[in-house]
Amino acid sequence: MDEAHRFCAHNNMPLGIIHGDMRHIPFPGGEFSFIYSFNAIDFMTKPDIAISMREITRVLKRDGLCYVNFLSVDDAETWEPFCKTSPPIKLLKSEVFAHFEDNEADFYFEPYEIIRKEKRIQDKLWEGKLRRRAEIEYIARKK
Repeated sequence: MDEAHRFCAHNNMPLGIIHGDMRHIPFPGGEFSFIYSFNAIDFMTKPDIAISMREITRVLKRDGLCYVNFLSVDDAETWEPFCKTSPPIKLLKSEVFAHFEDNEADFYFEPYEIIRKEKRIQDKLWEGKLRRRAEIEYIARKK
């Protein structure tokens, strides 16, 4: 057992982590003030992303904040080796990551005020190869 687990077990610190599915968030409407989804939606098909965004909107309180990022069509890498072995891809029965045009995901944020939208392009080293990662990040407040 590592130090963090010993600390939590010794002090009975409840972490409140549950296993769930973004397409069916197991909480009542308006439950959360903040939702953070980083690189999670990438694994879904676009129809499943639409369902997940409706669920995020449903469980977010009025004036609540959300952060969500989407892969850009400018992402230079197919991530094919990762896609073939990724547990989320297998679970969701997706074949590839979903990629979005610069403004394609904007309609998910109609019930929001977009506070920040940024396209980020980063070169990352993965399995000894330099790969270009391009994503579109949103921070939005629910109206």
